[in-house]
Amino acid sequence: MKSSGPFINKAIVPAKHKRSGNPRYGRVKALKVLVYDRLKYPTNDTRTVEQINKHPWIAKTHRLTAVPDRTTVGRWWRHYLTILEETFIKIDDMLQLAIPTKIADIDSTPLLDLIDMEAAWGHTNKGKFRGFKLHATVNQTGLPLRATVTPGNKFDKPFLPMLIDGLETDYVLADGAYRSKRNFQAISDRGAVPVVADNPR
Repeated sequence: MKSSGPFINKAIVPAKHKRSGNPRYGRVKALKVLVYDRLKYPTNDTRTVEQINKHPWIAKTHRLTAVPDRTTVGRWWRHYLTILEETFIKIDDMLQLAIPTKIADIDSTPLLDLIDMEAAWGHTNKGKFRGFKLHATVNQTGLPLRATVTPGNKFDKPFLPMLIDGLETDYVLADGAYRSKRNFQAISDRGAVPVVADNPR
């Protein structure tokens, strides 16, 4: 089968531009920077650019001939977000074919950030924190299947339906923060068994 572009984590991403732009950056390079951006600083493009400027090896790893500025990264998010989401969905589909999901485990973890203006105060079982929350679903081996980042003051409960959307699994595990009739129904609609801790509150 003829390929229409290079492989990024086993997902085909067309290399041809749909629009003209800075010749130093191609679509593949932009997508690599966006992946790094979300893994390193999920909500702060400025800090990502600062890190690339500070550590030349990061630019070399991404094969950048010049460091993009914050507005360029922001423009990439507007143009390439759909492609990036489709790429991750393809990777997820491949993972599920190789390792069928028996258990989907859902939880959130704080991402501390005292600088970002969009950060918010939230609560965990260890106390208060300022920053963001990573809400994620992993399978029985710990491989990530779904994820989203929110300000730290967002409750976990409303995100469960999104974190199991499109998944085929036998069981959905979650702590008491996700316990609600709506979430039990969402799990049942996916043909899975809910295993959600009881929340005495």
